[in-house]
Amino acid sequence: MIFGFESYGGPSAARFIEVDEPAPQPGHVLIEVEATAVNPGDIKVRSGQRQGAFPVAFPMAMGREAAGRVVAAPDGAFPPGTRVFGAAAAGFGTFAPRALLAAESVAEVPEGVSSAAAACVPVAVGTAYDALADLHLQRGQTLLVLGAGGGVGTAALQLAHSAGAHTVGVASESKRDVVEAAGAVFVRSGPGWPQRALAAAGIPDAVLDLVGGEALTAGAALGSDTRPAGAGDAIPFAQALRDMRLISAADPERAAQLGGSGIRRRRSAEVYAKLAALLASGALEVSIGRRFHFSQADRAVAAVEGGHAAGKVVVYM
Repeated sequence: MIFGFESYGGPSAARFIEVDEPAPQPGHVLIEVEATAVNPGDIKVRSGQRQGAFPVAFPMAMGREAAGRVVAAPDGAFPPGTRVFGAAAAGFGTFAPRALLAAESVAEVPEGVSSAAAACVPVAVGTAYDALADLHLQRGQTLLVLGAGGGVGTAALQLAHSAGAHTVGVASESKRDVVEAAGAVFVRSGPGWPQRALAAAGIPDAVLDLVGGEALTAGAALGSDTRPAGAGDAIPFAQALRDMRLISAADPERAAQLGGSGIRRRRSAEVYAKLAALLASGALEVSIGRRFHFSQADRAVAAVEGGHAAGKVVVYM
């Protein structure tokens, strides 16, 4: 049984589907799933927005990250029963009792770290880590995060704050608490947010975009010498950007037009182990907003698709 889809489409395309359990394969680690997480990218895959860029084999389970107990691992890399986490193998998903993870991404879950928290590392925390690695922030510089109330945003704010950067998070009022808990200055999203952000922290040294569209364009305009009131006409003055760095997880093509880039994902076991160690030490926390049982997987996806979830949405078995 998986929660997934047999054709691309909207919310109704996803349902519970009876399938054979996955078998151990070379280069993959088979696990009994204890927890998995929902990400906006899962919805883009289901809708067909990532055709050609993301491998899908129907019927396809949703989910790109999971934590659980090893059933089988290549070359005995992990003894059966070891608690691990990692990214889904290409062409497979993680909304299932058993899942295949890409062996090169799998790391052990440290003592004291829950499976729910570990399951959030590969996509959300890993994306935040990779974005900051690309932005090369220095101590004392300012990072502005657009869409800061979700899993990637709260992780990025914490990692940057712990590295000595000033952090500012733009999010809806309902997510104020999670943004401020991550050590950031909260800026309410909605009309007028660029002016509120400038008043709160001035021109940022770097912008991490997790929203895309006009919000990204307006964020890029913060680094312009000729900031217009509107966001839609910002592309022509992209060359006016100062030294502000711009990176987007949500809309890399527009970011490139604006003088920025997408995020170069690393997805290695070494990176994931490093991030899990930060969780174990208490230096980093995963903000889990809502938890759903596997039988409620449709509700979990809807919580993310509605855009109102603060922190991560986790599905547990």
